Amino acid sequence: MQGNNKNLLFVYGTLRKGGANDHYLQHSELVEGLCWITGEMHNTPFGYPIVRFRGQEKIIGELYAITSEELDRIDKLEGYDPEGKSENEYERVECTVYTDESEATAYTYIAGKGFAPINEAIIGGDWLVFLARKKTGR
Repeated sequence: MQGNNKNLLFVYGTLRKGGANDHYLQHSELVEGLCWITGEMHNTPFGYPIVRFRGQEKIIGELYAITSEELDRIDKLEGYDPEGKSENEYERVECTVYTDESEATAYTYIAGKGFAPINEAIIGGDWLVFLARKKTGR
């Protein structure tokens, strides 16, 4: 997960290019612009998605190499405290990230215990496509 003092981070929601929080990664190195993990993605009533490691749906996202300082900032954004596991909105975990040619181990954020009621499933596993379809009513 760490190489050259950088952490690999897989993002699938508001941190992706074009997402509401993409400015958090504007100075970070984009390692892979189209990659995926497997699991389930769901919409929340709060305007962002959650992922759980259940199911085998492709969750589409991007892979970044970020500094420890950037990771700390994103931890705060995601409501993640390494010491507060039972209270975290999201948990930062290791995952396998796939591309057509390779795979890598990276951090990502999955739903914490506070997200017991799951909302609408995001079929196709792509948050940005889901938002575009919602906007156009498709």
